[in-house]
Amino acid sequence: MDGKKLAREIESFNFREPKDVRYDENLIEDVILKIIKKGGEIPIKHESKNKEIATQKIDLGNKVVSIAPLNELIEIYSEAIAYALPGSELLARGFANRSAALTNGCMYEDSLKDIERAFEIGYPDNLKAKLYARKAKNLLALNPKMSSEVDDSITQANIWVEKMDEDNKKKVKNSLDKLKMKSFKEPVKKWDDSLFLPKMTNDNPKILRASSTIDIQQSEKFGRHIVATKNIKAGEAIMTHKAYSAVLMNKYWHTYCWNCLKFTWSCVPCSQCANVVYCNEKCRDDAWQEHHDIECPVINALVAIDEEMIEISLMSLRILVKAIKEFGTVEALFNKVQEIDQIDDSIKKCFTQGVFDDTKYASVYALLRINLEVSKLILYTSKAIKILFILAATTDIFNKKIVEISELENINFGIFIGKLLFQHMEIATTNAIVIMPNDNKRNIVSVGSVLLPLLSLSSHSCNCNVYHYASGNINAVIAVQPIKKGEQICISYGPYYRDEPTSQRREILMEKNHFWCECVPCNNNWNPQYRPPSCLTQPVARKNMSKLPENMKKYDKYPPIVKSYQVSTRDKSPHDILKTISGLVELLNTYGNYVDYCAEIEHAQNLLYNIYTWLSGY
Repeated sequence: MDGKKLAREIESFNFREPKDVRYDENLIEDVILKIIKKGGEIPIKHESKNKEIATQKIDLGNKVVSIAPLNELIEIYSEAIAYALPGSELLARGFANRSAALTNGCMYEDSLKDIERAFEIGYPDNLKAKLYARKAKNLLALNPKMSSEVDDSITQANIWVEKMDEDNKKKVKNSLDKLKMKSFKEPVKKWDDSLFLPKMTNDNPKILRASSTIDIQQSEKFGRHIVATKNIKAGEAIMTHKAYSAVLMNKYWHTYCWNCLKFTWSCVPCSQCANVVYCNEKCRDDAWQEHHDIECPVINALVAIDEEMIEISLMSLRILVKAIKEFGTVEALFNKVQEIDQIDDSIKKCFTQGVFDDTKYASVYALLRINLEVSKLILYTSKAIKILFILAATTDIFNKKIVEISELENINFGIFIGKLLFQHMEIATTNAIVIMPNDNKRNIVSVGSVLLPLLSLSSHSCNCNVYHYASGNINAVIAVQPIKKGEQICISYGPYYRDEPTSQRREILMEKNHFWCECVPCNNNWNPQYRPPSCLTQPVARKNMSKLPENMKKYDKYPPIVKSYQVSTRDKSPHDILKTISGLVELLNTYGNYVDYCAEIEHAQNLLYNIYTWLSGY
């Protein structure tokens, strides 16, 4: 049964009109069960590594090596590395050829990593001299004083050059002669966006990895939300979390790390599948232990039959795998879900052992809180059944493997897992946050999405008071304006008030998130043309009037390019950037002492937003 036929089978059930659809667990279970009883088979693709594809990619890379941009060339060789069989000469060739491209691109450290990987696998004797000569060049370019390591590499090159034909001998000897000139281009300085993750004190007794300045509260109007328990200054970090679940869009599977979501110039492949890569061996091993050992064959089969919106399927699968890992067995997971469902208090529902722990499944499962329209119900049920079948056909989580959909009916907890996969898609639909770093050309790209259970409890505002800063899968939430005790922590679910008029913002939020926005900009009808008044026109105490103009003069120290929001931050040193951020934060907090909101606060806040936007990426 192919994906389209499965969707038609699900669609044939007599669903109610979209406006009348309400979340109904029994309905989902009934649909899953009826489809299972109809039987059929979904083809499973087991083959992953492919010698032919790897060869084609290496040949393509060699063909365009002198004309392709570095990042495109690296992607070609990385795809070859992903498809090459583990331990094969072809894999060693992939690493070696990529090392040459990296050296030419002045990325000497990455090139050295690939050279060592090629040697470790077993690079052909008649080509080793090339690698040793390249290694010597990389070492000299990084540090001319590394004489012993360089001498050793040159010695090895001279030993192995005798294994080469005459033409290659001349090339290697020529490369070694050029080393004596010690004339190399400067190494590329990699951008490290983790330098700008804020430092914070994780001193909240009820919310792990969060500041004690926040608390989770519940109200009839807002549901669960996060509130400031004391005044929070602009620039303060209120939480720093690793994403519970993170997936990449499939177009970035061979350029970004499947574990930490960072761009990688010298990736290593999964040893089983050709789908994903990692920035280093540690990330690969960590991912295997945490989730990829189970999801690996499922992804491979799922890609072959259902690429439509595959990110939502993979997010659902990842949440499930982590939950099973947490509780040990599918049965233990079933018991935990029944336990959570029995808790009436919506805050306690997301707690584990009396605290909010965003590494635990309860914090994710408790996010299930909205209804889907019929179109999503059909789509997600179809996807859930496919994932469920592939899990049962390729893994041991049910302690038996199957070949037909109908066999799922006789698997313990099979229907439960199918329903859970559906629920995870619901959770991801309304809670997953798109990660949009900058690429090496300073274009903002949407590379994937992350699930942050604590941040998902934040309310919405069309002028949010915190910024979500991401460095790979590490996420910080930073106040971008002073927040008073008792105020909510607000992120944005939709357009900023500068981007859309009030009516359109409310319409978008109602359609997407099912609520009528009553934030300050909406209630006061702030549209793109709105300009908040200057602090100097607001009824502040007379004694402060002289202080505010003095603070306004501080803007003069920022260059025009910053003041116009066209921030070219990466032309500066990290120290200078942090100093600029510190200055803007000081301005925001100074104004916040006298007024709630003004043109000066908006201006400084936008500058801060823009800087953080430019910082994230590679």
